[in-house]
Amino acid sequence: MDWNVFLKELHVLGTALGVGGSTFAEIFAIKFAKDKKIDIFEHEVLKVCISIIRIGLIILTFSGLGLLVLWRMKLLGPDVFYSGRFLSKMTILLILLFIALLMNFRLVNLKLGSAVSTASWYTAMILGIWRGLDLSYFAIMAGFGAFVVLVYFFLEYARKTYLKSK
Repeated sequence: MDWNVFLKELHVLGTALGVGGSTFAEIFAIKFAKDKKIDIFEHEVLKVCISIIRIGLIILTFSGLGLLVLWRMKLLGPDVFYSGRFLSKMTILLILLFIALLMNFRLVNLKLGSAVSTASWYTAMILGIWRGLDLSYFAIMAGFGAFVVLVYFFLEYARKTYLKSK
């Protein structure tokens, strides 16, 4: 197995951990909010989900840097590095890192932060899968912004619906 394949597999693993961790963190956070307090067990479950998200983010970041170095060594042209899809993935990774930092220090509203984080992980996954996407950077980022709003309202609806049913 060469470095390119190894780093791509790590990249997929990091994305899977991030998407899965953020999905389960949201599901459990909504489920645990039914009594309006988080007990010790629920807190530990959420800590595990957050740890998985962080591990996924670290793997994604370092495998991505490794892929950048390999691609640069192969002297890939500007069509790779300046494509809207690639630049959008880099921007979304920076958003993920920034929102994780803000949430860690409680500098952002938890509901907004979780919506941005969840939308970012899903968008990164979709951009990684959708190889033939030929949109501009601004079109992709506008779609991402709309997706963040959609995820925010979906999570709010899920919270209200679940809390009413209990």
